[in-house]
Amino acid sequence: MIIRDGEWTLADSDLKLKRFVWARQNPDGTTTYRTDYHADDTVEANRDMRNAASKGWQGDWHKVASIPLNVYYDQLHEAVMQDDMRHVSRFLNDADNRAWRTKEGRV
Repeated sequence: MIIRDGEWTLADSDLKLKRFVWARQNPDGTTTYRTDYHADDTVEANRDMRNAASKGWQGDWHKVASIPLNVYYDQLHEAVMQDDMRHVSRFLNDADNRAWRTKEGRV
């Protein structure tokens, strides 16, 4: 069975990892691949933690985010390796990345 998403064809999938690899043939004969990761469980767990969290900081340790590894390696790994916590804070405080936050407020 061939599964399509517009001009994309499913090339590989791993239901356990929720990873789907799609392929598309380009006019010049090359193939472009796209990998989708479904992070619905992570987003829901983060939302539940945000809703259940107390408003103030308490204790010595604070979990502020839970980020899928593909997002981490694509957007944060280099900054962490260079100890650039300002970049990490900007990333986590950006409204577009709210789904990864487990705590309200600024980091």
